This record gives sequence, structure tokens and C-alpha cells, in this order.
Amino acid sequence: MLFLIALILAFGFALLCGKPLKKYPFIFYAAAVIITTASVMLVGTDTRSLPEFINTYVIGLFTRGAFATALWYVVMFTGALPNGSAPIKKLMVIRGELSIFTAILTLGHNIGFGQTYFVRFFTDAERMSANQKTAAVLSIAMLVIMIPLAIMSFPSVRKKMNAKLWKKIQRTAYLFYAMIYIHVLVLYYPMAKAGREGVLFNILIYSVAFIGYAVMRIRKHIVIKVKPKNKTILNIISGLVFLGTVSGVFVSCGKDEPKKISDDVSNQSILITTAVSAESSVITTTVQTVSATYTTNTTDTSMETTEISTTEETTETTATETVTETENTEQEISEENPQQEETPEQPEESEIPPETEPSYIYRNGTYSASAYGYDGDVYVDITIENDVITEIHARTEESDDWYFNSAQGSVIAQIISSQNTDVDAYSGATYSSNAIMEAVRKALESAEN
Repeated sequence: MLFLIALILAFGFALLCGKPLKKYPFIFYAAAVIITTASVMLVGTDTRSLPEFINTYVIGLFTRGAFATALWYVVMFTGALPNGSAPIKKLMVIRGELSIFTAILTLGHNIGFGQTYFVRFFTDAERMSANQKTAAVLSIAMLVIMIPLAIMSFPSVRKKMNAKLWKKIQRTAYLFYAMIYIHVLVLYYPMAKAGREGVLFNILIYSVAFIGYAVMRIRKHIVIKVKPKNKTILNIISGLVFLGTVSGVFVSCGKDEPKKISDDVSNQSILITTAVSAESSVITTTVQTVSATYTTNTTDTSMETTEISTTEETTETTATETVTETENTEQEISEENPQQEETPEQPEESEIPPETEPSYIYRNGTYSASAYGYDGDVYVDITIENDVITEIHARTEESDDWYFNSAQGSVIAQIISSQNTDVDAYSGATYSSNAIMEAVRKALESAEN
């Protein structure tokens, strides 16, 4: 949506400000320098306290390079328009000045983000994702092309150069335009695959604009060189190529099915079950060994008991005779006084207190929640077992996952080890760290009994 708005503003600016730009170009260049300086300063400033509309559609228009990219599109689209048409007559005369103005604005975007990504690329590239590395290389290559072309667009410089040489060098602009589109796809592709809201629509707008330009430019070249009498077939082929290419890009950037945490938990469960089964086998073998030993000892004890019983038979016989006489005497007394017979007291059964189940604060299972990070949501899935957080899996929809990747290892480890969500944030990735902690806190709340 941001690029679509930028396109409308860019064409409006070129058509409405064309004459003043041509007559007073350095006033516009000075304004571009001021905007560039402000953009560089705002990139490193937290502006989240401002209204979302201001952040996205005013500040973001310049800091994210959307307006500059849209102006480059006006510059390149001018060359694809039919010769002699009204728009080309109006735009071609300001193409040089518009290129210089746009180049200055582009520097604001590159310096603003370059102070993070270019520095990281040359000092800590191993921690950058492949997409970020590719985007950094493309940005550097585009600057190498753009700066000389912008300098040669000044009339004073152009007059001192050979016309044929100047034209040959200017053709490198086609490579520059192509790299703009590739740069956008490289940055947006992982976010689109993750299903981030609005990104796929942005890719569609960029694709329609840049692929449309490429088809129109190639068609214009064929018309000029071949000069076909009937352009119907050429128009049909151009339309089919345009629709097919845009559709292919759009489909390839479609959202992937998110990998569910249950799959990871299932895999972990298989490992745990296997380990428990192995331990159970060891325990069973041990019990069988102990049982066999116990049986052997019992047999030996029984033999000893037999010997003892034989030795004590004589004593037991004498004792039996005495007991018999005593029982006869007691029986006679019992017959004479039957009412005095006392009923033996039954021993009271010992009361065993019932086992009480432990009371837990949280239900066992896996729970999910999210929290807003720097410029996107952070999602977590936590696994709880008997009030203990055993696992935490997290992912982010922030535009720059470098900060999240830096923070999640430290923050998650602290939460699991301390079983507390109030832990130290990772230095340099405060927003991502706080988002992880907040998301875990929300997940715990949803797990409460």
C-alpha cells in the first residue's frame, strides 16, 4: 500500500512541479538534502509514540525509500512511453533534474539503513541472513551505478562528455532499475512467505509496475527496430508475458503453511518416549534380577527353617501337653460361667489418609501468544509440565529478524532457567526481547487453571 501511495504522489509531483524543477533545480536539490538529513536522523530514532499514520505514510515514505523508488519509476517509465505522446513530452524535459533530485533522496534511505546494515555486513556478516546479505550487496552495487549517473545528469558535466560515451554509460540505468525490483523482492520474500499482512499486496504492486515497465520497454524497442505493420500480435504477446510473469512472481511469494509447534512437540515426545522406554527396559531387567536373587535367598532360608523346626519338635511337644491341660481347665471354667466369657477385642484398623493430588497453577500442554516487537508481532509457543516451562519456541514478523535472532537465545534460556518472565533484555535488541517476554507472559495467563 505504501508504494502505491508513493507512486500516486510521485507522478503528481512530476506533473505538477515539472516546470519549477526545471527552472529552479537547486532549490529542489537543497530541499532533497534537508529531507535526506532528516531521514537519516529518524531511522535511528524511536518514533513509535507518534500516530501510526504518521510513522507509516509520512516518515516511512522517505525513510523506507518508497517515495524515492516511485520517483525512479517515473524516470524509467518515461523512457517506455510511446514517442510523441503527451506524457513523454512533459516528462522527458525534466528527466535529468528529476534523476538528481531522486538520487539525493535515495542516499537518505541508504545512509539511514546503511549505518546499521552496511556496518553489519562488513563486521558481522555471519550473523546476517542470506536475504540481508544479498540486499546489502545489491544496495552497494546500485550506489556504484547511481552516483556516477546522477553526477553525469548535471548539464555542466554532460556538456563536457562525449555524447556516445555518455549514452553508453546511461544505459547502465537499466541494470539499476532491475536491481531495484530484485532488492524489493529479496527483502519482502521471507516476510510474504511468513504471511505478514500487506506484504504480498506490496509485492503485487511492485511486480505490476516493474514488470509492466519491462514489457513496455521491450515492446517499444521492437516497434522502433522491427517496425511491424500489425501490432495486434505484438500487443497480445506482450500482455500474455506480463500476466504470466506477474502471476508467477505472486504465486511463488505466497504464504507457506506455518510449521506448527505440535510437530516439534511430537518429535520431542518421540525422543522422550524412546528414552523412557529404554530406561523402563533397564528397570525391568533390574527388577527381574533382584527377583531371582530374592527367590534363591528364600529357598536357602526355607532349608534353614526346616532344620530349626526339627530341632525344636521335642520342646514343642512338651509345650503342647502343658497348653492342652490349661485349655481343659479354661473350658471347664467357661462352661460353669458362660456369661463371663469375654469376647476378644478386635484390633482397630489403622486409618490411612487418602492421597491428595498436587495443586498446579497451570494446565499441562502447549500454549501460544504474541506481542508487538519493533515493527511486527513476535509469536511464542510454550510447553508446560507440572507448572514448569519445559520448552519455548518463538518466531517474528518484524522486518529485520536480526535483532530477534540475537535476542531469542538469551531471553528464552533465562526464562526457562529462572521460570520467570522478568529477565534481562538482550543489549541492542530491547524491543524484540521485551516482546518475547510479554508473549510468554500472555501464554502463561492463558494456561492458568
